[in-house]
Amino acid sequence: MSQEPTLPKDALALSITNYVACSKCADEVAKLDPPESLQNYAAMDVGFTDWGVQVWCRRHKVNIVHIDFEGQKLLADFRRLEIV
Repeated sequence: MSQEPTLPKDALALSITNYVACSKCADEVAKLDPPESLQNYAAMDVGFTDWGVQVWCRRHKVNIVHIDFEGQKLLADFRRLEIV
């Protein structure tokens, strides 16, 4: 199932506009002393399911978000871009 990449190479750079985080982790990290970043504190797994993509919090063992593809097979680009 090899398909040509559909995204331009510059789309593989960090272009996240809205981050996803566990609300329990966010509440806890706001009270930490000494402070720690949510990025370092959170422990998330992201992967494909029978329905779509799920983001799971390992720290709290809860679902953060589960995106339902409604049976659609979407293209994905798994090329790794290393910035040197």
